[in-house]
Amino acid sequence: MVFFFLPLLFLLLTGAQALAGPLPACPGPEALSLPSRLGDPPTETNLRALLLAARTVRDLPGRSAEGKLWLKRAGREVRTLLSLHPNDATLHALSGERYLLLVQYRGFPSGMPDGTKASAENDRALALDPNNVEAHLSKGIELYFKPWFVGGSVSRALSEFERANVLRPADPRILSWIGLARRKLGRPGGRKYLENALRICPASPLYLSRAQTFDPRAVHP
Repeated sequence: MVFFFLPLLFLLLTGAQALAGPLPACPGPEALSLPSRLGDPPTETNLRALLLAARTVRDLPGRSAEGKLWLKRAGREVRTLLSLHPNDATLHALSGERYLLLVQYRGFPSGMPDGTKASAENDRALALDPNNVEAHLSKGIELYFKPWFVGGSVSRALSEFERANVLRPADPRILSWIGLARRKLGRPGGRKYLENALRICPASPLYLSRAQTFDPRAVHP
């Protein structure tokens, strides 16, 4: 185990090379190689790659420590970027997503402070740009998972996802979340949206698991 984490930490601290090319739209095994290709200085592309990798391993057995390393690196990236661009709505939204992932990694009650920070970042992003896709998506995920007694609402989450879909149609991640929210609310069309996401990403184990189980945290092979 030590021999595994030493090179991993080296890559996190130094970066092997600058990330080239667009990020994959479909979460899958290819996302796991992204952090080893990151370089300096911090960029939004690097930040997105780290968050994608952390989402990909989040629910896989034995991969929690790895995901936490990606999120730690993402924290350094986003803090640097926000110090340079404090009014960038997308960066605040991505920061909000990072805090939401920390909640999911840490669980209750350890992750509660991160949930509060996620909400503040998402609200800041929407205040800066009411038409920011990442802000609506991150706010929707926040509302989906947040308990009702502290302001959570799957119905409001669905509204955020649908707004994001209007702004950026055919995004498989957004379609997947619309399907999950519709299914949870008992509204029609949930399966259709999940199948549409899977149709765009037929090799994605995450979207396959969601289409089969209707569970956003389903463990995928």
